[in-house]
Amino acid sequence: MASTDNRIFFRTLVQTLTVTMAIFLVACAAPQSDSPKGLDQNVAEAPEQFADPEVTDTYEGDGMEIPLDGTSLEAWDASMVRVKRHSTEASFTTLSNAIAYLLVYDLEVRRDKEKLVTKLDGLTGYEVVAKVGWRKPPPGKSKAEKGAADAQIIDT
Repeated sequence: MASTDNRIFFRTLVQTLTVTMAIFLVACAAPQSDSPKGLDQNVAEAPEQFADPEVTDTYEGDGMEIPLDGTSLEAWDASMVRVKRHSTEASFTTLSNAIAYLLVYDLEVRRDKEKLVTKLDGLTGYEVVAKVGWRKPPPGKSKAEKGAADAQIIDT
């Protein structure tokens, strides 16, 4: 009786291992996607990257004063590259953040980059940054003023 129980056990074990191995081989042979599902969301949230094409540019001055060309998306990208080339990193980052802000919060464009580019056509970087109504802190004392007031209270 013990030998028949052992045979049934080993037969079941071999069948289970065979089925498991077949499932594993099928899973390994299935075509893999090149990009994970969440990659599309990460691409939308990633900051824009502008490549510097090899173009001779004789402009001498502040890049934020260059008018942006909004006639097409390609012209927009080219003008943004030109502004980047002649601006400091901080001012170009501010401009990029302002454009991203307008793309989200300007209700006329409704997250449509082509509409935003058309709306900003001919404006300089400074004018684009000025269009953004950055949230201002509420009125009141700054930390330095509050700290000074606390120090005066302690001293008296």
